Amino acid sequence: MSQVNVTLSRVENLTALSGIKIDTTTKVTITVAYGIVFLAALLGNIVVICLVLKLPSMRSLTNMLLVNMCVANLLVTLFAMPYSILYVFLQYRWLSGHLGNVTCKLAHFSYALSIAASIFALLLISLDRYYAVLHPFKRRPLLLRSTRCASLGIWILSCIFMSPYLFQFRVIQDSFASYCIISWSPLDNVTASQIYYIIVFVSLYSLPLTGIGLAYSLIGKNLWHRKIPGQQTISNRRVAERSKRKVVRMLIVVVVVFAVCWIPAHLMHFLSYFQKETYFSLPPLILLLFYWCCHANSAISPWLFLIMHHNFRQGARRLFKRPSWQASLQHSSSTHIARGHSLMSRQGTVMANRKQVDNANEAV
Repeated sequence: MSQVNVTLSRVENLTALSGIKIDTTTKVTITVAYGIVFLAALLGNIVVICLVLKLPSMRSLTNMLLVNMCVANLLVTLFAMPYSILYVFLQYRWLSGHLGNVTCKLAHFSYALSIAASIFALLLISLDRYYAVLHPFKRRPLLLRSTRCASLGIWILSCIFMSPYLFQFRVIQDSFASYCIISWSPLDNVTASQIYYIIVFVSLYSLPLTGIGLAYSLIGKNLWHRKIPGQQTISNRRVAERSKRKVVRMLIVVVVVFAVCWIPAHLMHFLSYFQKETYFSLPPLILLLFYWCCHANSAISPWLFLIMHHNFRQGARRLFKRPSWQASLQHSSSTHIARGHSLMSRQGTVMANRKQVDNANEAV
């Protein structure tokens, strides 16, 4: 027991929240907030997955990357969100024994894995769109050459970056209860936690955000300065300008939502590892809502595409207007062929207008 007490003493600074009482108002607020994003994430991600897998015309590389992102979002929904609600009521208390130790590691690793996979999927989507718009005939990197390579890359990289979770989380026990906590023993707990946080922050926030922002900035710049082929009229220019503004607006929304959802959680982690006094002086409601924001990204991201991307809107209409999935498949196939013939028959400025709008929306 003395050895356990020493271990507990080494990590007590990182688990001080287990001694803080969370008032009833905070518990109700956090539970309701997670309940809302849980339902939104569950519905939105399942709809996106069904659209891509059930409609043959939707099975592009970009959309299959979206499926990977949605699968990762569902893991966040099924692991991170319920755990966060349990934390409000139980905090770090956990099962004891070998079963507790295994579940402690796997639970944290599972939701950390899903969060990393979501970020890598968003990054690959932006890179795929970058090559599709700016370098359509250039040889792509290995991860963007096929759906299988992209999917394997996402999950392998996520496993590599989050594998320390299998080491750092463990169950300790005192005279009253068992706790699932972070312990880098025999390494120095504070130093190891700080180093790992910096690696995760750079690899899973700073660099992906920079890459996503740069890719979408170049795409937006290209679309803005792209000239419409054919005869130019006032009507054509107005349609083109509206299309450009719409696409650029969506690109900005995607980048801003990513940054806004994740910066509060990274700020809290920074304070917990480098400014503990400031971290523990904050009200529990603020701390929990900041972590809620990053989980909410799993609910927001699928709805952004469903609401703002015309291909997904049209796919959803086709899918849910039919009485069965089979009818949707048949309708999708016939519509795809009909559109091909229709586009080929259009000429002049009408064809140029339509092509500009389609290319602009597809660039997202």
